[in-house]
Amino acid sequence: MQRATIVKSLSLAWVALSLGGLGTSSALAATTATPETAPITQTAAPTTTQPKPGSPEYPAYLADQVAQYGDVKDTLIPLEGTKNTRDIGGYKTADGKWQIRQNRLLRSDNLSALTPSDANKLAKDHHVTSIVDFRTPGQQDKQPDKAIPGASLTSISILGNLADTNGKGDGEFYNWQLEFGYHAVTGYHQFLNMLLTNPNATLYHCSSGKDRTGIGTVLIMTILGMDRKTIVNDFLQSNQTGRHVERAWIMEYYREIFARYGTMDKYINDLLKFTPAQQDQLRAKYLVSTDGKNTPYPVATQPSAPQVPSTPAPAPTPTPEPEKPTQPNKPAQNSKPTAKPHKKQPKAKIVSMKKFNTKFNYRLKANKKTFKDVYLHKLKGHTPKKSVKKWKLVKVAKVKFKGKITTHYQVKDRAGHQVWILKGHVVKIHK
Repeated sequence: MQRATIVKSLSLAWVALSLGGLGTSSALAATTATPETAPITQTAAPTTTQPKPGSPEYPAYLADQVAQYGDVKDTLIPLEGTKNTRDIGGYKTADGKWQIRQNRLLRSDNLSALTPSDANKLAKDHHVTSIVDFRTPGQQDKQPDKAIPGASLTSISILGNLADTNGKGDGEFYNWQLEFGYHAVTGYHQFLNMLLTNPNATLYHCSSGKDRTGIGTVLIMTILGMDRKTIVNDFLQSNQTGRHVERAWIMEYYREIFARYGTMDKYINDLLKFTPAQQDQLRAKYLVSTDGKNTPYPVATQPSAPQVPSTPAPAPTPTPEPEKPTQPNKPAQNSKPTAKPHKKQPKAKIVSMKKFNTKFNYRLKANKKTFKDVYLHKLKGHTPKKSVKKWKLVKVAKVKFKGKITTHYQVKDRAGHQVWILKGHVVKIHK
């Protein structure tokens, strides 16, 4: 079994530019148009404490989760070596006319403890022929997936080479890593395109099957036309498998996307570059009718080309034009000018840098450029249009570029993500 690695065909510059734009909205056929798709403006749900499985409080907690978000057993595939493997087949679109095919889209936690019986069950009963691993290379090396007979394995690390926030999951982790991070944007783009080509079942997973896998499922169900309540409920059902997710995290995910793009449709179309035509293909591939006939979702028809007459009229004989006299001393029109020598780009120079351990919080001004390093060569993206998150000051640096000296701050959020930004774009606030 060969492990394919992610093809980073999209440039970092494209990702950074995409973060600032809105673009044109694409259609989601007749599967959207519900109050659940309206932009979120309310405050995120408060953080809750999840009791450990086996504790006296856990049965009551579990019963409450089932009552609020539905029973995970409706989609859970019982396996010995995983806790959170689910078939998302059967979920209905917002209009109730279509549902996801069974045994085509399986979400899971890691497969390192998969038993031979588990592997055979996934291959024979659920027709898995493609596995997509969202984990980092280090996580894969530490706990490699067990093979499923006849299934290919593709590695798409949604977090790049590091996963320092894996397991901590909070709103900021979703915002900066799973929504707008370079590896997430390119990774989910590749993943969605892969789903268009597999005629059988795809099993996609990360470590716990809740964060990277959860967002992958959000994207799939959004494109296929499930309403937001159904999508959020599926996301929160990971709590019933012993994993830990919170409603506040997924609400913050939606809120940040709406702040930048207005709708999930625009985010998927404009940033993930998964076009309306591709979205329609995905629906045609994975949706069937709910009337018991399992009628495939119709593919959008292209306008037919104009018919060519069977016996075309003879074309009139063109009148020859007189030849123009040539000018032997004039250079040819198609000759290419001599290429100019490549001009060396000016480099930025750090004049001074100082570390800080301040007790104050900072807010970043809306829609300002952020950078991966103080040299200004690696644009990270733009701050949200409604920037309310609190940051801590980590470093301050003076940078000389093209004869001009500017001051930059390196700031860090509570999840540990760091960016550089111009001093003038940072506002000091109290605790």
